[in-house]
Amino acid sequence: MNPSDMALEQLLLHEAVQQHISDYTYDCLPEEACGVLIGHSSATSRSLTVTQFIPITNTAEFPLHSFHLDPVQWTRLVLTEKRIVGLFHSHPHTSPEPSGEDLLQLPSFGGLLQVYAIGSPAAPNDLCLRPLQLQAYKIMRGKEIAELDSDLPSSSWVRPGAEFYSLTPIPCQIK
Repeated sequence: MNPSDMALEQLLLHEAVQQHISDYTYDCLPEEACGVLIGHSSATSRSLTVTQFIPITNTAEFPLHSFHLDPVQWTRLVLTEKRIVGLFHSHPHTSPEPSGEDLLQLPSFGGLLQVYAIGSPAAPNDLCLRPLQLQAYKIMRGKEIAELDSDLPSSSWVRPGAEFYSLTPIPCQIK
């Protein structure tokens, strides 16, 4: 079964992992941060638990508004780390929703992963000096849009084509 075929309903993130992602995002400002999410899925609870975040260098030509995973780091992780479940990147100046560029890049890694997370710096509060607005999206592989159009939630983001990947928002809980 393809990882994207599981009926994933929520992302569970260890608090230390969320803090690591937040710190790395702020350390990379004003550029976009990126990395992989390590964890495991549970078919019975239909959840994915992230236990580790591994930063990857952003090698984009214009890192203020885009990201490209360092190809050496990405390849090494894909070949050695068997528990990669997702990808994270930040939007330093916009909300954590997929951009057009994000959707264009989705086919290059969508078949390998279950979840795509995007974070944006949020307004500071009393509890957290480096707050992060985090949104998780289940990666779904589809067929022709004509066949699936009516089945996709209105909140899905889809890149048209004969075979495509879509992103559907799922709740993200800190544990």
